[in-house]
Amino acid sequence: MHACLEGPEAGVYYRGESEIVDNIPTTIYLPDYVEKLATNLTVQITPIYTNNIKIYNISASRVKGNKFEVYGNNCEFFWTVYGKRLDINVEPLKNDTIVNGDGPYKWISNN
Repeated sequence: MHACLEGPEAGVYYRGESEIVDNIPTTIYLPDYVEKLATNLTVQITPIYTNNIKIYNISASRVKGNKFEVYGNNCEFFWTVYGKRLDINVEPLKNDTIVNGDGPYKWISNN
């Protein structure tokens, strides 16, 4: 289930945290459906402070195959991936839709 943040485009985001251990790049796996849902994916990495002021050399690859790599010094970090939602009809006509599902888990499809 997805919801949309307000902005000039229908966007999606994924976020989490991970760490680099033994200075070995780490791979972050996104859900399998991301490539079919969004394009123009960007990655942001934020090192987590751990009681010693240090400048971290940390960077990320592009998202390919629903995953990306993070390179740099040993550290914990937060990551966020933003993307542009593929085209969807955000204002379907009532006569052209069928409501599926039960309770709070409802979705619409075209006739």
